[in-house]
Amino acid sequence: MTKVASPISTGGVGSDYEKRVGAYYLAALLLQAVPRGQEAGVTREVRFQRLYEGEPLDDLIIISELPVGEAKLALQIKRDLTFGGKDETFDTVIHACWNTLKSTNFHIGIDRFGVVVGLYSKKIDEHYQSVLTWARSSKDADDFLKRINQRGLTNETQRSFVQLIRGKLNNYSGGSVTDDEIWNFLRSMVILHFDFQRDASRDYTYSIEIVSHLLNVDKKAEALQLFEGLVNVAAEANGTAGSFDADILRLRLQPKFSLLSPVDCRSDLEKLQQESSFALNDIRVDIGGFRLRRTELIASALETISEASLIEIVGSPGVGKSALLKTLVEYQQGEGQVLVISGDRITGAGWSSYASTLQLRQPLNKLLVALSGSSQPTIFIDGIDRIVEQGKRAIVKDLLHTLAEVPLSEDGSRHWTVVFSAREENLQEVYRWLNWQALGKPTRLQVPELTPEEVHSVVEYSPRLKPLLSLNHLSPILKNPLMLRLLEDPRMLPNPEDLPSVATEIEVSKVWWDRLVGNEGSVSGRDRKSSLLKLGKQIVKSPGKHFTVEETIPPESIISLTADGIIVQEPDWEVYHFSHDLLEDWIMFRVLDQRREDLSAYLQELDEPFGLYRAVQLLGLALLENYNTAGAWIQLIDQVEQASELSSRWRQALLTAPLVSPRSSELLDKAEQLLIADNARRLIQLLVAVRTLEVMPNFSLIPLLTEAELQSSERVMSFLMSDPIPKWSVWQPFMGWLLKRINDLPTNVRPEAVKLMEIWQVNSPTGSIYRQEIGEIGIAWLKEAEARRDW
Repeated sequence: MTKVASPISTGGVGSDYEKRVGAYYLAALLLQAVPRGQEAGVTREVRFQRLYEGEPLDDLIIISELPVGEAKLALQIKRDLTFGGKDETFDTVIHACWNTLKSTNFHIGIDRFGVVVGLYSKKIDEHYQSVLTWARSSKDADDFLKRINQRGLTNETQRSFVQLIRGKLNNYSGGSVTDDEIWNFLRSMVILHFDFQRDASRDYTYSIEIVSHLLNVDKKAEALQLFEGLVNVAAEANGTAGSFDADILRLRLQPKFSLLSPVDCRSDLEKLQQESSFALNDIRVDIGGFRLRRTELIASALETISEASLIEIVGSPGVGKSALLKTLVEYQQGEGQVLVISGDRITGAGWSSYASTLQLRQPLNKLLVALSGSSQPTIFIDGIDRIVEQGKRAIVKDLLHTLAEVPLSEDGSRHWTVVFSAREENLQEVYRWLNWQALGKPTRLQVPELTPEEVHSVVEYSPRLKPLLSLNHLSPILKNPLMLRLLEDPRMLPNPEDLPSVATEIEVSKVWWDRLVGNEGSVSGRDRKSSLLKLGKQIVKSPGKHFTVEETIPPESIISLTADGIIVQEPDWEVYHFSHDLLEDWIMFRVLDQRREDLSAYLQELDEPFGLYRAVQLLGLALLENYNTAGAWIQLIDQVEQASELSSRWRQALLTAPLVSPRSSELLDKAEQLLIADNARRLIQLLVAVRTLEVMPNFSLIPLLTEAELQSSERVMSFLMSDPIPKWSVWQPFMGWLLKRINDLPTNVRPEAVKLMEIWQVNSPTGSIYRQEIGEIGIAWLKEAEARRDW
């Protein structure tokens, strides 16, 4: 019979570090918060030193209450731990984790186990945590191990960690563990960082701030004493194998502290968890079943989250902004529940209305406290630029305002982070209404195109795409994850020997429309096209909103389009939305093309919704790409310009259309004669559009504003746009085209050209392309002016 050590010998009074970690979970118990290390459920019980009960990981056992049943989190606390094959302490901890997994009262997929560490390394954060996240987000062991062993997607450190754990488990089991066992072990494991080594640390100040929510306003100053009281309770419980639920702990504290009545957030957290799941389920992260890891991008994003309070995920359409957001959510779920809001799903007018729709009972500030337990509490908003109605925007504004009123530490060392995704071209509009000042200036996460190595990894998984690699002109399309996903469908490219033209978005959309939607002209394909156009006529009235299916649309078409993942039905709701906003753009562009002859009147009929901007731009792009001349493009610009009551943004959308194409220089060449006609009137308009639209606010100017000025979003944006930052992906090819012919253009172009050159010279790094050329042009023009003056 195994002799069980007493709690005194296994726990003693514990180190200061161990006691503070215990106090942290006791605070979560009083607040009924989600415990760090669990994805859902509120803390119901905290147990100390449970080795005598047969718990291999005995330092802390946290029981969470789920909607159905309970979840257990078993933790060993080590201020310092070396993750290595020869380290005895590490071996002991992993052995205890293995025994926990194999125990009869451990529920895989619900319960978790792991280690709390005080000294945290970059290797743990970037590599080991990645492995645990991939295990949790894999559908099975085979899927997980394929990802881990995929060269180019994982690195040697990550693969070595899996090998290290497998070797340990083999030793403990006396044989070779199965793939399912290694997968189940890693997806159940957590590595939690608590920095309680000093009084001013992030988690220490957070703990004091958060327990202040248990006290009346006039007693907030007692928060430090309350947390220290919890530390003393944890110290005693370490020596006596104590166990607490909220009622017992409140009784224990009652003689010294008058605590507010507990707030029951269980039902609300469950509903928020469900809504977050719905939002995430809509986001695809694979290309034909293959999931890219983009390890360096993820590592950079996680580091940014730890430092910034407001983060914008931007990139070109289809590049993977939502996929990155979903991946970051999966990482954060390793520590606690995460709130995800979808711009497509949000409903109501202000937070109170949204909460009523979700049937939430507790105020927002109480819910935020309950959600704040992870080391970096984060809220994610996918597609914030698709929130166009004032009432829906008020929901986000209320959220940011409340976040600013629920600090996580007095010194700001620990803070809320809000991460949102948006199209780069829509950010100006977002910052005109978003009260970003509540969290500070945004930090950008630019989602790049796929690297050649990543493209080859996709092709290795899907060899049918291999013929495309040899076609250099397809490079811009192959670097876009959504385009690759579409091309991976066998119906798009059934015969590798007879490839259609798919070098631009317009060309891919045409092949998609004819082959995937239209099924090469079959009867069912014609019905699918007709059905999508009917749906498109609904969508153009309110882009981004859900739509219903009219009786005139054949049910078979809806079933078929849903099966192909073109449209998605909301769970338990007879409404639909497009699976990707790019596909919605393509459908709206086709609807607008049907009304091209009276586009200006049609836009007025629709009340000019902002969400049509890119569809109008695609229409202009299609006219440039599909015709030998730019005549039809200019005619459409003339049409919308002559409608004086129409917003100028539609002319600007059409004018800037060639700039968003990988063939921009070629298209501008085609349009050059029309651009310089009439004393270069159109070209000057294009220069103005580039200078005012294809730019971003310069947030480095914020220190020049007073606190009073920062309160007005309109005034702030006007000031930040006075010295804007170019969208380099648009400006670089355009400046190349312009500078090559600048001296052959009418001289009345020069004043606007000079403004672009000045912006380029001020904002581009020293040594950047075109800087020397612009300087030489400027000197030549000055000499010309001096010669004229002397003459």
